[in-house]
Amino acid sequence: MLIADVDQDVDQIRRMSAVICTRGRGARVASTIESILGSDHPSFELVIIDQSTDDETEEAIAALLADERVTYVRSTAVGKGRALNLAMQVSSGDLIAITDDDVTVPPNWLTVMERSFDGRPLVAVAFCNVVAAPHDPEAGFIPDYVRSGTVEVTTLREKVRARGIGAGIAVRRSAIVAMGGFDPLLGPGGPLGSTDDRDIALRALLAGWHVLETDEVAVVHDGFRTWSDGRDLTERDWLGMGTSCSKPIRAMRFDALVIVLWEGIAMAIVKPLVDTIRTRRPSGFKQGWYFWRGFVIGLRHPLDRRTMCFVPDAP
Repeated sequence: MLIADVDQDVDQIRRMSAVICTRGRGARVASTIESILGSDHPSFELVIIDQSTDDETEEAIAALLADERVTYVRSTAVGKGRALNLAMQVSSGDLIAITDDDVTVPPNWLTVMERSFDGRPLVAVAFCNVVAAPHDPEAGFIPDYVRSGTVEVTTLREKVRARGIGAGIAVRRSAIVAMGGFDPLLGPGGPLGSTDDRDIALRALLAGWHVLETDEVAVVHDGFRTWSDGRDLTERDWLGMGTSCSKPIRAMRFDALVIVLWEGIAMAIVKPLVDTIRTRRPSGFKQGWYFWRGFVIGLRHPLDRRTMCFVPDAP
């Protein structure tokens, strides 16, 4: 159904919402939609935010949009942060599970992500494992994140070891609303870089919430990049991490310096150097440059210090 058909009756609110943000994906997003609609969860809705500049995606998935569990919204805005905030407005679930438009999820994904919040009232953000689809590692790579066990992160110091990614994430609506939503200027397509996933986790911890990571379920990422493509992805991601890490410093939260130093020195500079010494393929020495350039940009860009969201430039 289309947004105009959304039932606003509070008695019909489902507990779980799934969200896909897409742009220019065409028919490829169909497999993501089909995998979510195959969920074993007893009561959920699927919200699709389409920022495409043409009708190719909508036409390719038209048959799937007939499912009464689907709400499809076309948006002229650009950037995943803006798309996620629109999804927050349209969706009705108490918990919102989010994945990318080049991912397939197992039938129990929604059920496990929902269970991650049970008995954990302070958890605002939960990540699952993200495994790479089969590919040729000589030709390129697929971003993934695999951890062992389940951990509830409660402090900024613990956050340095928790690095879940947005291809498999769920959030508690009330917490995200209280925090001012996702940063509208971050995420793929956003003007200040990517890292909408790590930004929302960092802001949750700064606001007193907890972050969970679990290996109880994994989604499959099919977002193949050539090693040449990886250079653009590195710039986007590390620029975003730099801008995000500038926020708590702007807000006088100097306890977050542990995150700044870990990301900007240990991960962006030291790790690539160690990889090179061990004759591995380096992550890229430009990571440090992108991080600190983003950090300076973040220090200069208008910021709402209450929500720790960047303020969009006036039109």
